[in-house]
Amino acid sequence: MRGICYRCGAEDELIEGLCPLCYAQEHPLFEIDNIIQIEVCHMCGSYKRKVWQTPKSEDPYEIVEEIVYYAIKDNIKKKGEIELEIIPKISQLPGGKRSKLIIPVEIIAYGKLPKEKEKREYRKEVEVHLNMVQCPRCSRYMSNYYEATLQVRAMNRYLTEKEKEELDKFVREEVYKRLKKDRMAFISKFIPQKEGLDYQLGSIGAARYLAHRIKEKYGGKITESSTLVGVDSTGKELHRLTISVRIPEYRVGDVVKYRDKYYKVSSITEHKVYLKSLDKDDKLGLSWHVAEKETKLEKKWEELSRGTVIATTPNLMVMDDENYEIYEFDKKEGIKEGDKVRLLKKDIVYFVEKEGENGDR
Repeated sequence: MRGICYRCGAEDELIEGLCPLCYAQEHPLFEIDNIIQIEVCHMCGSYKRKVWQTPKSEDPYEIVEEIVYYAIKDNIKKKGEIELEIIPKISQLPGGKRSKLIIPVEIIAYGKLPKEKEKREYRKEVEVHLNMVQCPRCSRYMSNYYEATLQVRAMNRYLTEKEKEELDKFVREEVYKRLKKDRMAFISKFIPQKEGLDYQLGSIGAARYLAHRIKEKYGGKITESSTLVGVDSTGKELHRLTISVRIPEYRVGDVVKYRDKYYKVSSITEHKVYLKSLDKDDKLGLSWHVAEKETKLEKKWEELSRGTVIATTPNLMVMDDENYEIYEFDKKEGIKEGDKVRLLKKDIVYFVEKEGENGDR
């Protein structure tokens, strides 16, 4: 409907008594305060929206851009169908003794309000104030806070130095992954022990996650126990959890004794160990609860005697590489003359496996 704009006097198509230009001046595409405040942790770079957020990037400039983007997004009020461009003007980064960093930001909107026919552009400059504080996670980390202790052990023996190194690397890699989902999944304290490794962790969930990841990779058994450490302001009891994961005493290729018979460890899973008999074709799977109590490591794979296949027909003939004695076994599939094999010498000599089948640890 055409008419006279009551604001400027121009004759035009009116919107609520105003020409399109005056209507646009009276009705911006968005509203936002000139100064936006947001808390940022000076230690880890996390920032607070409704809850504390971990930045997606590790680059300092990208972190500041992300913080500015969400500070604007959480505080802007759109009035219609608009597209936004947020342009932070970063000239410096947080650091030193500054308790606040001010980032000028230009906001450009393109769109229209419900009563408008044509799209338009609207610009506004604001400031995002990054208030440098210490987040609750870092505060707890600095005070050595922890909710659970993860103990990594081996069944019926101490962890070797090589195993400790490998497991520690695995745990730290998994902690790094977990931190993206659980901000409290930090290692508050690492305590190497003669028998294994201890980690004090910021959350119970992280300790349980790590224990199950170790069990998935190495097999074994998990146990939990709790200790009362106090009560909170409501009278609720506070407990600290100790989670122990015990990896197997042995590995694939080792020989174990189970109910007076010898078996090669053929595979290990999260829930079971699978054994293959050395004197017959019997195969069986034992849960870790049974395996820990009823199996015993007889020989590690690298400790087994070595031999060389000198004939394959009519039976398998193997010469001991140490004393040159000749042993005869039933014919084996996939074995040819010249192959190196592993043997277990007890009251009789058992054929264990061809070298290479176990990856030659």
